[in-house]
Parts: sequence; structure tokens; C-alpha cells
Amino acid sequence: MLPSFQFILANSLPPLPEGPSLENVRGPLEASGGYGAWSITLVVLAVLLMAGLIAWRYHRSQRQTAAPLDPLTAALSELEAASQAADDGRFVQLCAGALRRLLTARCGLPASTLTTVELCARLPLGKADTRRMSGLLERCDAVKFAGQALTPEQRIELLDTARELIQQLAASPEGSAT
Repeated sequence: MLPSFQFILANSLPPLPEGPSLENVRGPLEASGGYGAWSITLVVLAVLLMAGLIAWRYHRSQRQTAAPLDPLTAALSELEAASQAADDGRFVQLCAGALRRLLTARCGLPASTLTTVELCARLPLGKADTRRMSGLLERCDAVKFAGQALTPEQRIELLDTARELIQQLAASPEGSAT
């Protein structure tokens, strides 16, 4: 039965046209499935970006949870930084800033927004201490705003006066420094 089927099939089909041989034809190419260099680069950058974001958020959360410094400790460390400052402008900025921040913390004065004259008028100190504070802040203002220079002796004197005033403010009861 098989030979007759081949005979019927062979007679019913037209002959193949002449053309190239099918011996050299290759089958379909397989997809490599590999990733290009650009896609690997994008994935690596995304991973690095995520790692950086996590590290930044962790660092920020650690910095925010740090306990605030005691105003006296902060003022004294600021004076220590002032003693190391080479520039007169930075020196007086740190000295006056330490005093003003301690006055804000201890006496509730808005010391950072008041001028030296306004601040000294509101100080809860005795007349002698108010004069010392006024002299120190005016000398700092002269260096900051008028560009006056300080001798090493004047720097030591300003630093000692600032330390004494800070110690006196810290030893007085909160809200009054008499």
C-alpha cells in the first residue's frame, strides 16, 4: 500500500523550480539571552544609588539623634576653637558667638538678633559686668566690621574676659546673672 501512495503523491505534485541548493541554508539563529553592557551598567548604577541613599538616610538619622550639648560646654568649646583660629575675624566671631548663644540659652535674650548696644541695655548683669561685656562685644564688632587687627596680647585678653563672663553666666541662676 505504501508504494501506491508514493506514486499518487509524486504524480500530483509539480516539480520544484531550479534554484539554490538547500544544503547550505542555516536554521534560525538562537537568541543569546545575554545582557548588553549598557543594561548591566544601569543595574550597577541603580544598586549604587540605592546603597548611597540608604547610607545617607542612616547617617542623617544618627546625626539627628545626637544629644544636644549643654550651653556652657558648647560655649567653652567654641572659645577653644576661637583660641585656635588664625584669622582675627574668625576669632572674634567665635568669641562673640559663644557669649551670645550662652546669653540666649541662660537669659532668654534674642542675643543673635540684637546689636551690641541693644543687647547690653537688656543684660541682667551688674554695671561692672555689663561694661566688661559691652567692651568685649564692641571690640569684636570693631574687628568684624571695621577690619581692625588684634595683637596677640589683645587676643589673650579678649579670650580671658570671654571665659570669665561665660563662667559667671553659667554660675548664676537661670534667667538672672547678677
